Amino acid sequence: MKATLVSFIDSSNIGDRLIAATLSEQLLAGIETRKYSYKLIEESKIKINKNLIRRSRTHEIYYKYFRQLPLVRNLVSRGKWLRSRRKMYDPADIQHFEETLAQTDLLVIGGGNAIFDLSSATLSAQRFDQVVSLANKHQVPVFVSSIGIGPFCTEKQRNAAVATLKKCEYVTFRDERSLRYLENTQHPAAYASVDPVFLLPESLPFEQLKAQRALRERIGICVIDYRITGCSRKDYLDYLEEMKVLIQHLAQAKKEIVLFSSEVQDYETIETLYSDFQKSAEVKVAFVKDREDLLDLYQSLSLVIGTRMHSMIVAVSQFVPIIGLSWQQKVVEMFKNLELEEDVLAIEGLNEKRELLSKKIAEKLADNEQELIKMKQRKEEMRTAFAINHQIMADIRQNLVEI
Repeated sequence: MKATLVSFIDSSNIGDRLIAATLSEQLLAGIETRKYSYKLIEESKIKINKNLIRRSRTHEIYYKYFRQLPLVRNLVSRGKWLRSRRKMYDPADIQHFEETLAQTDLLVIGGGNAIFDLSSATLSAQRFDQVVSLANKHQVPVFVSSIGIGPFCTEKQRNAAVATLKKCEYVTFRDERSLRYLENTQHPAAYASVDPVFLLPESLPFEQLKAQRALRERIGICVIDYRITGCSRKDYLDYLEEMKVLIQHLAQAKKEIVLFSSEVQDYETIETLYSDFQKSAEVKVAFVKDREDLLDLYQSLSLVIGTRMHSMIVAVSQFVPIIGLSWQQKVVEMFKNLELEEDVLAIEGLNEKRELLSKKIAEKLADNEQELIKMKQRKEEMRTAFAINHQIMADIRQNLVEI
């Protein structure tokens, strides 16, 4: 059996790359697989930039003075989207991808927030549909595994997402909210699942991790560049202020704090925060560039306070307790999967939840061993929830044998 995997293998976000890696290692183990990005570029041709790209002065002026004007915002969003569409596919890459499809038995489209639109001026389903339509053209069955979809700004965007997913033989979603978009659409094989990165193997045996973490209280704070949400400049500055208050509170309590992110482009915001704490012995920055850096960091952490969703998913896979600061619905949905909804707080209005956040941090540090055990249990539950994907793969293999 031969498979082709399309996923975010070219992303600067470690979490996105871990999705493709985990699907290859877990779902497609033993299957000859060729990997492509959503731009239809094969893995061997991809070079990932792991360096921080700073925002330009022009962008800062736009963000400070013009971003909140709806007309300007939509025009800029539309322009960016059109430019990305023009750059999205090279004819030679499409031809190469089609040649691969002609020799493959199955196309797997894997994980991540695959279809969503934060502006009414975009239509992200078109990118996804390009891949699906090429598979349909070559009569290759499509298995979409553990994706997220939404949010959408318009009915047209939602309908386009549903339409392209109905062209796929099998679809699993990483959360119930994404699955609900397909309610009443008569899709014959759409199921709830979880993110595959929950299945990432732990770096050390559980007992060794438990003993290692008992020696110190070390808190990792995953910092996101909140501007990616399209928030106002005021909201971004409020976010920075709340993060500074949190770091100051923990530093005064003599907790060891490590600022980091699983996305390299967040480090400009991390630098801004750290500038107020450079003389604090308790506060450090860990520059995480790849999977190995992230896993090495997590072996020493007692707790992760996360913003990036995969910073927390990887934490669970490594038995690290988590508290979430939610900036998008997908973060809340992930905590619902874990049945830990009480452990996620919205970034908006975080100033009103300072006392609650401090209480949660204290509880998870005080009973850290039990929290580690809880994470181990949750990981096994996620493994069970992901099993539908293995069942689908077994069905596909059987169908191919019968053909």
